[in-house]
Amino acid sequence: MPRHRIQSVTEAEDVLRGLTLLGTGGGGRPDKGREYLLPHVAQAAGIGWVDVADVPDDAWVCTTFGMGSIAPTPVLTAGERAALGYGEVTVERPLAEAVQDLSAVTGRPVTAIVPFELGAGNTAGPLDAAARLGVLAVDADLAGRAVPELTQTTAALVGVPLCPVAICDSWGNRLVLREAHSLPVAERIGKLLSMATRLPDPRLTCAHAGYLMTGADLRRIAIPGTLSRALAVGRAIRTAREAGQDPLAAAAAVLGGWVLFTGVVTAHPWESREGYMVGETLIEGRDAFRGRQLRIWYKNENHAAWLDGRPLATSPDLIMVADAQTGEPYTNTDLAVGATVGVLAAPAPAAFRTPQGLAVLGPAHFGLDIPYTPIEATMAARP
Repeated sequence: MPRHRIQSVTEAEDVLRGLTLLGTGGGGRPDKGREYLLPHVAQAAGIGWVDVADVPDDAWVCTTFGMGSIAPTPVLTAGERAALGYGEVTVERPLAEAVQDLSAVTGRPVTAIVPFELGAGNTAGPLDAAARLGVLAVDADLAGRAVPELTQTTAALVGVPLCPVAICDSWGNRLVLREAHSLPVAERIGKLLSMATRLPDPRLTCAHAGYLMTGADLRRIAIPGTLSRALAVGRAIRTAREAGQDPLAAAAAVLGGWVLFTGVVTAHPWESREGYMVGETLIEGRDAFRGRQLRIWYKNENHAAWLDGRPLATSPDLIMVADAQTGEPYTNTDLAVGATVGVLAAPAPAAFRTPQGLAVLGPAHFGLDIPYTPIEATMAARP
């Protein structure tokens, strides 16, 4: 039985708020997360998760996730869709369908699902899939945040194979990637498929199910307790706001992090590049930061921040943007010029601070000529 169940709209909103924050600018939109969670909350059973320790050693576990750029591209008209050969959407929940296809292809019944990453869509989606399939959802994930690439997971770090991967999208297209030359090549294949899925409507899902492993393997690689962490930080933001306290400070306290900056977004240029949303956020300081500027670079998620041109924080540490007054977090899809925001940072999971982790999620991986400095060391040296 699940150790924790979400059985109210308030609690569902709390966990989605926390997941959006920990998504570091990506991880899927909150409105998609509501589509996944709220139908279950309306039922008496609710929706929940179990501890990693509750998954039997010999159970088959997989992860399921959506791929694609988070850029807010336009929705095509019915006529434009028809001209390209697209009819009506035929699959309501592609994530659950992809898991079923993975079981059918491998002959291994999946009895537990672990989220690939944290984010309002890409964590709520696996929770929904687990509930619909009657399997366990695990209070863990493989990144401790949202990440743009398949190589940036604990599974990849220790060599758990991604393939076979079952793919199902909202149009009913189904494929199996039995083997891939490498994870970066698998990434490119998945992104190209997602571009076909999402061309008519960026809200649609190109679902992947892979990283099939045993419960014993899961315990070796999982970052445990991350769904509970998301719930805790989402609740802390809400209760601080209701009490007239600072929601950003409350979030930082739960995460063991810091409020780096507050100000107004003055520019948010982006482009959709090879299946990723790539761009920058420029923030002019207010209050204690008046006269200063913060610049954030993102590839779906936020990966580097410079204060007045000097590096302040980088991946793998978490860089998060939220409304300065309400504490409601922003994805890069929804962030807009004129928003008054706070920027928070928190330490990365230990696995990504190793040489292997930094090789795939550190600043050099993204082509940034910045040495990685743990955020706590930076903050300790800050005047």
